[in-house]
Amino acid sequence: MKKEIKIAVVEDNVYLNKVLTKYLQGICTPSNYPGFQFQWHSYLNAHDCIETMETDLDIMILDYVLMNDEEDDILTATDVLKELQHLNESCKVIVFSGQTSPYITTQLMKSGVYEYVDKNTNGNDRLGAVVQQLIKRIAA
Repeated sequence: MKKEIKIAVVEDNVYLNKVLTKYLQGICTPSNYPGFQFQWHSYLNAHDCIETMETDLDIMILDYVLMNDEEDDILTATDVLKELQHLNESCKVIVFSGQTSPYITTQLMKSGVYEYVDKNTNGNDRLGAVVQQLIKRIAA
């Protein structure tokens, strides 16, 4: 029986959400990782992610600022992390963001984020490498 790895992409930019999901689906395949199958979830805002979050999620790719036209408040990765820590402490979170504040990055790492990847500096390549590293750890 194949082990299932559940991965969520939380990105408010529709185009980038689709591109990231497709890119990661190209990396995370049964041919690259025999014995594994991958289940994907995609969220366009923090509100939907928090409301329908899976309790057995393995990996989350999370943008920092998550706009939602249907809500007055703007939620961030910090808000999603707080909810995730109540539901699933073992989920590994990779923040994939263009925010440039060293303070925010440090606070995210202190709050238990597995890795912070800057979208602006070879972001996709770095993200792919971190996800592959994480899947190898899960497989071990």
